[in-house]
Amino acid sequence: MTSTFVDSLRESGDNSPVDRREQTRKLWLWFWALAVVACSSQALCQDPHDYVPNLPYIAQAVGTGFETLADGTQVRRERAVVQMRDSQGRTRIETPGVVNLYVPLQRRFIQLFPGRKTASVMTWAEGPIPTHGQSLGKTTSESLPGKTINGIYAVGTRTTHVMPSDGGRGPDVVSVEEKWVSSDLKIIVLDKYKNANTGSDETTAEIRELDRSEPDAALFEIPTDYKIVK
Repeated sequence: MTSTFVDSLRESGDNSPVDRREQTRKLWLWFWALAVVACSSQALCQDPHDYVPNLPYIAQAVGTGFETLADGTQVRRERAVVQMRDSQGRTRIETPGVVNLYVPLQRRFIQLFPGRKTASVMTWAEGPIPTHGQSLGKTTSESLPGKTINGIYAVGTRTTHVMPSDGGRGPDVVSVEEKWVSSDLKIIVLDKYKNANTGSDETTAEIRELDRSEPDAALFEIPTDYKIVK
């Protein structure tokens, strides 16, 4: 969605659908929103660009994953972000080095770079915003019983993706994702993802702390001392 996101995909040397999907997954979990995004009342994941008014909150989300080094050693990595939404449906996601803002009624996506005190602004024209990519391969879903996660009640959905590799000549790539959604706040409370083929450890993103207070309105504006750049 952001220029950083798109540029990261373009820099990859392998452009196969499977690899693009893995790159997208990592970027979403680690650098963008850590899977803590707004969801519909039907508990289907939506993009932060969706308009969810009158449900303000401030949350700390933590993403955890493992990186396998060349010698086979696995390194556990953890990263925290802060996400909030105000009663106007505006969202703010604070990641290391970048703050992402979305103002749905103005159809504006804003990136703030505190280190440089600059801002990048993108505005969408009228019409639907393309927030979800095309589904590849076969997908099956099943409902999971509700449970309380870090004090928040959520209902789960397990989705299994099966995608052919190498034009169908290679083994299928199977991944399993579980999303636990709060229908009260319309946010994902816990997201688990595992690529069954690679044997990699599970990657998770979850809300650890939640405050349902109204955020300061100034946090959804471009600071007056920032320069807007293209």
